[in-house]
Amino acid sequence: MAILRNRRSPPPTREPAHQPDWRRREPINVGTIKMRRTPHAGLLLVAGASAGIPLAIALSQTVPRMHTETLLQQQVRGIPQPANLQVRDDRCEPGAQTGAQSGTHQHPGPVILAVIEGELVEATAQGARIALRAGQAVWRPALAPHNVQNIGSNPARVLAIHFDPP
Repeated sequence: MAILRNRRSPPPTREPAHQPDWRRREPINVGTIKMRRTPHAGLLLVAGASAGIPLAIALSQTVPRMHTETLLQQQVRGIPQPANLQVRDDRCEPGAQTGAQSGTHQHPGPVILAVIEGELVEATAQGARIALRAGQAVWRPALAPHNVQNIGSNPARVLAIHFDPP
């Protein structure tokens, strides 16, 4: 049987299948699980990712650590008070020595020598020869004659801390 239509009447429409209205928060049936649509789900996803990614990066970074090693610990006397404190970065070429002209020299106040790089030998007035390598330190009292020489094949660096009287 044919349906006769008037040209002015709209074509017949089918009943749409029922779709939940997210504005009314009607549940969606997915199999046996009922789900509810959240209007701001995309916003929540972006907010969670924007907070979580920087947090994950911050937690994955290694924390810089500082290591401290005591090179010299000694009870001393004779530090002048007040004192002229001088901290020097002495650099010695291979074969160079501090007391080149006289063989020895002395300081008016006590001195701490801390070897940063290289290998040195310190000769004292008593005839002792003390080998000093990077990472070692030595205390010298005021007016103690000594001579320091670079015995290595590379330049040496010494942090020399002087406590001279004013």
